[in-house]
Amino acid sequence: MKNDIKKLSFDFIHYSKYMMSISVIFIFISIYSLIFKGIDMSIDFQGGTIINLSVDRNNLNLSQLRKSLSNDLNQSVGVVEVKSENSTTELILTMEYLENEEILHSSLKNIYSEQYNIIKIESIGPKIGNELKDNAQNAILASIILIGLYIGIRFDGSYAMGSILALIHDIIITLGIFILLKIEISIAVVAAFLTIVGYSLNDTIVIFDRIRENLTKNPHREKDKVINESLVQTLNRTVVTSLTTLIVVIVLYIYGGEVLRPFSLALIIGIILGTYSSLFVASPAMLFLEKKYNVETEES
Repeated sequence: MKNDIKKLSFDFIHYSKYMMSISVIFIFISIYSLIFKGIDMSIDFQGGTIINLSVDRNNLNLSQLRKSLSNDLNQSVGVVEVKSENSTTELILTMEYLENEEILHSSLKNIYSEQYNIIKIESIGPKIGNELKDNAQNAILASIILIGLYIGIRFDGSYAMGSILALIHDIIITLGIFILLKIEISIAVVAAFLTIVGYSLNDTIVIFDRIRENLTKNPHREKDKVINESLVQTLNRTVVTSLTTLIVVIVLYIYGGEVLRPFSLALIIGIILGTYSSLFVASPAMLFLEKKYNVETEES
């Protein structure tokens, strides 16, 4: 296996110029989507009520159900068909915070008599939603600050900036994909984003450690060649780790159900982007910053 890795020749630094162009395009699309479309928040952050409902599939009229519930509850009600099994169909109803559930039961009885079953009701008030939003923002901010401090202590300035650029790259593009796919951002998705940050950072640290080790052994070699060699040496470990993790997350996406699907999708996107950015963003960005600003290193 080691001999195969040594024989492998791929110029990551050369091709990173083209890959970075693709990344810039995706980042601009993501920022455009963020500014002009905005983030679709789940009830975790806005407050509201989600109802998981099972009804007789032979007596199902989505438009009529939506109209009746909206009239009875005096608010807009979203109705989405999740799956059908045998003689029943499972629906998800979304609405503003519902204080009196009896009105809902009364409306459903008028439509379906007793031929319905409420599987789950999840309600979050507007005040709690705002608190959860603030807590999520604080968690993300705290994690970025702590990671920035850790990278700043562990590595030199150009290494730290390369790592942070890779993290920003992964989060912005993942968020942009969620906006374009019109997937709501929930507490679970925020947790997935934080997991992506840790996963991407772990790959980058492994590669940077190998780069520093090889630079110490070969102080007079051209830095871009040493970096490229280090990327090739760590490629086997990076790809195998990413693939094994990705397989598990894909299984979770397929069989985890509707609730875990956004979480697992964020992880799938994040693992792919994290691996890509470790190879084509972090190290090339570090090399660029080192050549452009670290004059003492260049002179030595």
